[in-house]
Amino acid sequence: MTRRALRGPALPARWLAETGVPFGLRSALCALATLWLAMRLELDTPHWAAWTVLAIVLPTRGQVGLKGLWRVAGTLVGLVAGVAAVAAFAQAGLAMGAFLSVWFALNAYAGSRLPGFPAHGAALSGLTAGLIAILSAAAPLSAFATALARGAEIMLGVACVYVASAIAEVVQGPPEHPAPPPSGMPDAAAALANAARTLLVTGAAWAVWTATAWPSGGVFVLFSGVVAVIFATIPDADRRSRAYLWGAGLGLGAGLVVKYGLLVAPTSFGLLAATLFPFLFIGAVGMTDPRTASAALGYNLSFLIAVTPANPMQYDLAASLNQCLAVFAGIAFATAAFRLVLPDRLWRAGR
Repeated sequence: MTRRALRGPALPARWLAETGVPFGLRSALCALATLWLAMRLELDTPHWAAWTVLAIVLPTRGQVGLKGLWRVAGTLVGLVAGVAAVAAFAQAGLAMGAFLSVWFALNAYAGSRLPGFPAHGAALSGLTAGLIAILSAAAPLSAFATALARGAEIMLGVACVYVASAIAEVVQGPPEHPAPPPSGMPDAAAALANAARTLLVTGAAWAVWTATAWPSGGVFVLFSGVVAVIFATIPDADRRSRAYLWGAGLGLGAGLVVKYGLLVAPTSFGLLAATLFPFLFIGAVGMTDPRTASAALGYNLSFLIAVTPANPMQYDLAASLNQCLAVFAGIAFATAAFRLVLPDRLWRAGR
């Protein structure tokens, strides 16, 4: 009787934990708290701080700390590379395009050859350098300020998610079966193929931007390159990329509905948080299931980009649609590269 009584209440708790609900609650609340702090600190793009939470949150404090350190390291390298690129190539569009193509390719190769969390750092190195170079294209003298803001957003997100993980361990204790650290890596041929795909896709995206003068072409280039680096760090990228693309489309659509359907009037942060919470919660829970993790990663990034929460909110439907189209097109461009370029040189799980 005693054993049954003890085990009875434990079963719902265990079932609840296995659904990812506690993880989703913690992740969504931490992302909102980080967003609030970023707004209070008047950072340029507070949604990047909130996205950092969703990008590195993991079941244990040790895993979060390690992944966060690699994210910080990759960001710092990207900051230096981005500022240097603007200083050297701000007035030379062709040279800047070549630099970013090579930089993303180098990060794709490094991410392929570095197992686990270091690969995350490689992806952030490419993303950060690309952000600084593209955001500073119209005003090169703003590159250093952009780099400082980007670094502050990442550091804030890492610090907040680490604190949230530490509190969760105190309240709930460590998980019974922590997720094993990532292992394995592609061989040299697959790593070189990843670099070649990334070089081609970034260079081609830059050529499209140059030829069309698309106002959101820089965003298209950025996501073509960074998503190619992300795909380079995971096995079976050609298969998972479709789910990532589908999730990104869902996140962009949901974000536009939230911004222009639910947040059309000036609002307090409390109402903003209450509106965003269910959408962030769903994305965080999706990351706990291997079957939906790839789609959830695409959803989490694109949702916050579509909403672009800021203080005050900025509403320009044409600009938002243009940016969302550029994000989706960039991800689709990278997806196509991994399905069509050197398809026999891909990292396969369980090889």
